[in-house]
Order: sequence, then C-alpha cells, then structure tokens
Amino acid sequence: MIRPNRIAGAVLAIGALLAVPGCAVRAQPEVPGAAAPARETGLESTDPCALLTEDELAARGAWPPGYPNRNVPAEPGCDYDGDPFGYSFFKNQEMTVESYGAQGNWAKFDRRELNGRAAANAINASSTGGRICSTMFDAGGGVIIVTAGELNDEGRDECAESWQVAELVEPKMPR
Repeated sequence: MIRPNRIAGAVLAIGALLAVPGCAVRAQPEVPGAAAPARETGLESTDPCALLTEDELAARGAWPPGYPNRNVPAEPGCDYDGDPFGYSFFKNQEMTVESYGAQGNWAKFDRRELNGRAAANAINASSTGGRICSTMFDAGGGVIIVTAGELNDEGRDECAESWQVAELVEPKMPR
C-alpha cells in the first residue's frame, strides 16, 4: 500500500538534503592516485532506520516503518512520514558538527551542546521557507543528523522538535 503522504515524505527527504548540503564532502582532500585512508568509526554499524523504536516514533506522530534514503552515499539515512512532522535520520562518518559549521551555506547554525557533545541546530540558506530544521551532534567519530519538517505550516517549531528527537537518539549513540 502506498501511503498518501509518501510524496510529502519525498519532499521532506529532498528538503533534508538541502538542509544539510555538503553531506558528501570528504573530511580530507583527495590526492590523485592515493588510496582513501580506511577510517572506522563507532557509527559504521549504526542503522539510521533503527535509531528510535516504533513506539518512540509513533509517540511523535511518525508512521513506522521508515524507508531508506540513499541519496548521498556518504550519508545514509532513513525517512519517516508523519503528522505534524516528518523526520529524517542520517549518519555521516566523515563529518563532524565543527566541519559542518565551517561551511558557509547556513541561514542558521546555532552551536549547542547535547549531553556533553558538540551539537547544533541548522537551517540551510536554500531551505529557509521549507519549515525544515536539522539537529546534529557528534557521535562515534562522525555525526548524527535528525531532521524535522513540518508538513503543513501550522506555526510549530521544527528546530525545537528536531532537538527533542535528537535528545531521544543521543543516549543510544557511541561517544
């Protein structure tokens, strides 16, 4: 069965990619002819579709199960339709909150701390009208990104929502 909000979910997924551009940027410059260094982190086995339980997701209005988002190879993710918010979860083993913050494409990049970890709420300059906000925090040598998008503009705070969901995910992630 195809969900009526599948299109809305696809829009959220595209918006999430716009909200966190440069996702596939390598943390180290490529050297022609050199092999990429192997870098294992604590996020290697992390499944973005398993960051929260179905009960935790349903309590926030999401409709499990999620569906994989493989639009950016360096940043596998998982999208959930929902009401009033749709959600996307991503991991990136090559970036950190610091390296994302160094990019010049943010309309908002509020550095914060989440349980002793570097964190930020971020809105990309190209998606300011999209009612999409991402909360990211350092984990396992990389970064976890939680994106919330309000599907119908009802004046809710998508940055507060993504932060609250990140607070649920954070204790489950490696340092």
